[in-house]
Amino acid sequence: MIKLSDVKVRPQYRTRVRYRLLVLEYAWQHGPAAAGRHYGLSARTIRRWRKRWRRGGIEGLVPSYPRHRARRVSPAAVELMRQARQEFGYGAARTRLWLQRVHGIRLAMGTIQRVFRDLGLPRLRRTRKREPRQMKLFEKAEPGESIQVDVKYVQIAGRWAFQYTALDDCTRFRVLRLYRRLHHRSSLAFLTELRTAFPFPIQRLQCDHGQEFSFAFVHPTPPAPTERQGRTEPSDRSGGVLGPATLPGLRGGRRRPAGLGDQVHL
Repeated sequence: MIKLSDVKVRPQYRTRVRYRLLVLEYAWQHGPAAAGRHYGLSARTIRRWRKRWRRGGIEGLVPSYPRHRARRVSPAAVELMRQARQEFGYGAARTRLWLQRVHGIRLAMGTIQRVFRDLGLPRLRRTRKREPRQMKLFEKAEPGESIQVDVKYVQIAGRWAFQYTALDDCTRFRVLRLYRRLHHRSSLAFLTELRTAFPFPIQRLQCDHGQEFSFAFVHPTPPAPTERQGRTEPSDRSGGVLGPATLPGLRGGRRRPAGLGDQVHL
């Protein structure tokens, strides 16, 4: 059989030449019509390849494409692309959108880039990407000065629960508790848990004034002075700033249980 090593064929055409040789070999054994059905080609194409093979051998099977194909882009579109690059400083992507939206001309980005290259237009300089600014964390100077409280939905073992989260703006100390229900009793129970969990006195709480934060949570009564709590600030209902509070219904300074039946035990 014919070997490609016998004739020098450019690397980009070797695969196509080898394929055409296989088609011709099959056509010599079974005929052009059978080869066309087998390879999904027309018998006319196979006969043309056979004529080229008889005239020039393997070199005749090398595809002969024109060096520069005729551009199917209209001269008016070429002038618009020149204007977009020289006057507006557009790249291929923005030129494509400009042609489509303003002039109703649809062209691919690759076509526009080839036109830019054929026109000898210089490449655009790469703009330096803007570095994102580092966000400043909302910090406080003293532990317990401001504690953020929020609630979100979580799903555990196929059941929905409510996660209460408290975060100190100074130390980033965080406390999380899960409850089955979302109401004021859960909020008051979480407030009791915060006083036990935080290793420093709570001066101020901030929440979003949701329905789960009742009036007893938003406007608490001042607690009895203790060594741990220290000095506190008054509550600010308009801004959601809450001062330390005791649970309602306390007698003799004793706290009511935190409602353990509402917690989710994992």
